[in-house]
Amino acid sequence: MTGVLGLTAGRLGDKYGPKPFAIAAGILLGAGFMLMSQITALWQAYVIWGLLIGAGIGCSGTSMVSSIPRWFSKKRGLAISITVAGFNFGAVIGPLIIQGLISNYDWRRAFLVLGFVPLLVNIPLAQFIKRDPQHMGIKPYGADGLSDLAETVETATHKLSFGQVVKTGRFWIFGALQFTFGFCMQTVIIHIAPHATDLGIPALVAASILSISAGSRIIGNLTTGFLSEWLGSRRVMTGCFIILTMGLTWLLFAKNITGFFIFAVIFGITTGGINPLFTLVPAELFGLRNLGIISGAFLLLGTLGGSVGSPLAGYIFDVTKSYRVAFGISILIGLAAVMLSLILLRQKRQTVP
Repeated sequence: MTGVLGLTAGRLGDKYGPKPFAIAAGILLGAGFMLMSQITALWQAYVIWGLLIGAGIGCSGTSMVSSIPRWFSKKRGLAISITVAGFNFGAVIGPLIIQGLISNYDWRRAFLVLGFVPLLVNIPLAQFIKRDPQHMGIKPYGADGLSDLAETVETATHKLSFGQVVKTGRFWIFGALQFTFGFCMQTVIIHIAPHATDLGIPALVAASILSISAGSRIIGNLTTGFLSEWLGSRRVMTGCFIILTMGLTWLLFAKNITGFFIFAVIFGITTGGINPLFTLVPAELFGLRNLGIISGAFLLLGTLGGSVGSPLAGYIFDVTKSYRVAFGISILIGLAAVMLSLILLRQKRQTVP
């Protein structure tokens, strides 16, 4: 649902801007969390979490992040990085707050309290969101004089429709990258803690691996935004995939908590670094005209990768009683991502008269 709604929100966001979807996300997430506090059967959790909350996340991400490049002619990478870092900052402090609510009250009250957050925060803040600077009669940040002309020439020549973009090879190369990233990311996030406990690491310590990873993602968010301004977004993305694959190889041989913590830092920095690049690179390759729906399509492919990776790893564990084969497959998928990113480096921007 996140992928499907991300595609829809991205397409409509190109036309109407992100504000309606930020409001819809607040309503869907708030209602979803509150309804989760009332469930009495497992099927209700699937419906509420899978449909309402999944749709809320789909509405909130793509339309918001894809609108950022339209506001910046300069410092675009840093602007997107700071935006994405907000998501990961929430991933660091959110579990601590929620666990405190559960420990002091219960999970039903925790869900109920959580439901008020998007209603009281997202919806009011959404009122300040504007579609793009052109509709306000102003220029993007840093667009003036010759730089303004260069930006106009650079982006205005991207007149391809979404249907034409889908027919290009670079679209499917980058889509395959999104799939491989989703595959590896969800495989690790879902199975890293069980893998650590199987090796004798205490459950609470194993859970902290994800917290360290989430904190490291903030560092990756901000670092690649800066580096992309200097080296170019596609070069930085290739470097991130190379280091990520090396980290997955390290995980295959990690046996103690030190090894897992080292992996958590590598995994967090690289995946956090890749996230903003998944907006910057499409903006560079395809321009800003249809960036919302293009980003939504890539999000859908990424969620498909995650929906394949994590259950496949679980099935392999059920059969072999080990995660070695599953993580070995993730390494191969990571190597495929490196090759795809190297191919993408050779792709030139698509322009038409």
